[in-house]
Amino acid sequence: MARQLLGQILQAQGVIDDKQIADAVRLQDDAGIKFGQALIKMGHINDEQLARALARQSKLPFVDLSKGRIADDVIDLIPANLAEEYGIIPIKVQGSEVIVALADPLQVFNLENLTFLLNMKFRCAIAAESVLKAAFRRYYAVEADLSDDVTIGKKEDEDEEAPIIRLVDTMIEDAVRVRASDIHFEPFDEELRVRFRVDGVCKTVARHPKHLHGPIISRMKILAGMDISEKRKPQDGRIKTRALSKEIDMRVSALPAIKGESIVCRILDKEEGLVSLEKLGFAGRDLDRFDKIIKRPNGIFLVTGPTGSGKTTTLYAALKKLNRPDLKIITAENPIEYNLKGINQCQVKHSIGLDFSRILRAMLRQAPNIILVGEIRDEETAAIATQAALTGHLVFSTLHTNDAPSAITRLVEMGVPSYMVSTSMVAVLAQRLVRALCQHCKEVYEPSGPELATVGLTPEEAVGSEVFRAKGCERCSYNGYSGRIGIFELMTVDEDLRELTFKGASHLELRRQALLSGMASLRADGARKILQGKTSIEEVLRVVSQEVTDG
Repeated sequence: MARQLLGQILQAQGVIDDKQIADAVRLQDDAGIKFGQALIKMGHINDEQLARALARQSKLPFVDLSKGRIADDVIDLIPANLAEEYGIIPIKVQGSEVIVALADPLQVFNLENLTFLLNMKFRCAIAAESVLKAAFRRYYAVEADLSDDVTIGKKEDEDEEAPIIRLVDTMIEDAVRVRASDIHFEPFDEELRVRFRVDGVCKTVARHPKHLHGPIISRMKILAGMDISEKRKPQDGRIKTRALSKEIDMRVSALPAIKGESIVCRILDKEEGLVSLEKLGFAGRDLDRFDKIIKRPNGIFLVTGPTGSGKTTTLYAALKKLNRPDLKIITAENPIEYNLKGINQCQVKHSIGLDFSRILRAMLRQAPNIILVGEIRDEETAAIATQAALTGHLVFSTLHTNDAPSAITRLVEMGVPSYMVSTSMVAVLAQRLVRALCQHCKEVYEPSGPELATVGLTPEEAVGSEVFRAKGCERCSYNGYSGRIGIFELMTVDEDLRELTFKGASHLELRRQALLSGMASLRADGARKILQGKTSIEEVLRVVSQEVTDG
């Protein structure tokens, strides 16, 4: 049987069409490059799609080197210089053979010489070129004699530094590539584990030998402007860099732990971070109500939810919408996550006594129309924010509460008189972030009645709508999800709620009245987005706690 052409394989898989094949052939002739590389250069395919097609064409297995970890004793079978020269990486020993990954099937024929040099038999698998290069850097990047006591107080050997620098740079690039929000460096007895948080879920991406812990942590601390000699106290820092042609800000936290220092890097992508309310998941009646609330001349508007639920993103979206030349907007933030053009932003600095309450008092002397306080965390800040709202300012801030009505009781518990809370509060938005179903592979199914009931739906309410669940494909890295959207609980404080607040009503009473006044619960908004095909029942249940019910 004749060998199938690469273009035919990709076309059969629905990846490219006749025109794209013709375009790639022309580029192949003009530039003198391979057909597959021409397709990648033109943006028609990525290197993983090419690798899978090459594997099929050459009748070799495909391997994804980004999953799992290759054992150290397997890596040690082939020296770094030979692995680099032949463009391979050993991945497994099977019987008397060593299975190696390579990107170019033609390289198989060059392994005869390596068989002679190392006295080994080889079998080959195909891997994506970028992943192969990343794996090579991961497993071969660092000299074995690097100690844990790397310091920068003296002039360092640049040749020794370079592998660690490349390794850290690669990890940051990989994190940006997969849209990670955090990188976690976690030391254990025999390894340094690296995890990325993608769409709110942590995934292990690397396990480095323990002797790399010191050099990697030192490198991160240098980039973040931390004291690398201080290993007993927590430290905070910030990195500004470029990765994959993007400007990236990273907030870095170092924490001493029993097995060594742990570092977490929060990635702030300036291009992706400032999104519209619509992109966040606001739509229909809730969006109209939100627009009216944020255009009020005065009052307090709070956004609540746990850490990582997108509160700051929502407030930035609101400020972006309100920002115009005739309004003065001032923010007090810790830290300033994104720079907002035309808005006066102040950074909290606890080391010099510049906290939220002090900045807030100073703000009021600047005659602002709108104030954003990053977080209300104590009685003093709460009292000043409330007073500002009562004297003609629109105040935005955040609180850590489970649902919207809890924000009212939390302020009262902080010491703000209930009559001031009832008079100043205009609305509270509780929110969570759920993973959005991959629109390329999500599959429709018929959930059972009890399964629908877990998100407050009946079989009758689901009639006429399709319910989807996650499946997984190449485009979503087989997760079944891609990106995140918000689910919201928007409580407008009407006269009934003001009266209950003034009387010191309980959280349960406030919640019951809010639902009667038209508030859709987090679970109800999640159910709405399930019926719209945006997320799954499983995902809504993952982020909406059982105690936050529909009343």
